Amino acid sequence: MSAVDERAARIAGLRALADALEANPDLPLPGRRVAHCVRVDDDAAGQAEVMRAAELLGVEAIIDGGSAHASRTFGGVTYEVFHVGLQRRADHDALMSYRGAVAAPAGA
Repeated sequence: MSAVDERAARIAGLRALADALEANPDLPLPGRRVAHCVRVDDDAAGQAEVMRAAELLGVEAIIDGGSAHASRTFGGVTYEVFHVGLQRRADHDALMSYRGAVAAPAGA
């Protein structure tokens, strides 16, 4: 499936979901956030993609170190585009490397 076809199919799916939610008021609503993570291993490229999306959304991107974020709310749903910077990812990986290695004393 081409990128254009995949995009059209995903947009059609979102419309079908909205129609199903409207037609079935007993269905629980999904979360209030739809997010897209820019997955690149280059902070400048990730920030540029977020800034491009921000421009298309008509909002300003927030750049924080290597990370970037932009969002806009439509009705009660917020659409977000973000890039997690390489240093922030490395810091998270380092922190998680201790997972399971340290345990609280029994009975604590």
